[in-house]
Amino acid sequence: MMWCHVYRSTKKENCYLYTEMEGDFSSIPTTILSIFGTPVYVMKVLLDGKRRLAVGTSAELEEKIRKDGFFLQMLHEDDFKV
Repeated sequence: MMWCHVYRSTKKENCYLYTEMEGDFSSIPTTILSIFGTPVYVMKVLLDGKRRLAVGTSAELEEKIRKDGFFLQMLHEDDFKV
């Protein structure tokens, strides 16, 4: 179980970034940030398995955030091409 911070993209509709530390984007590759745009804070979420998520489970998101430092949610992957 962990708290995470959710940001929406200013460039891609339905694209969200989840991080463990609020305002810390140091683990996110610059390529992703350049495509994502300026992150806009949306909310703080507790990944405890009780909340229904659009993609994956709380455990999967937590694992990805702990491993990579972030989770990028793209509801339409084809829209996220350079």
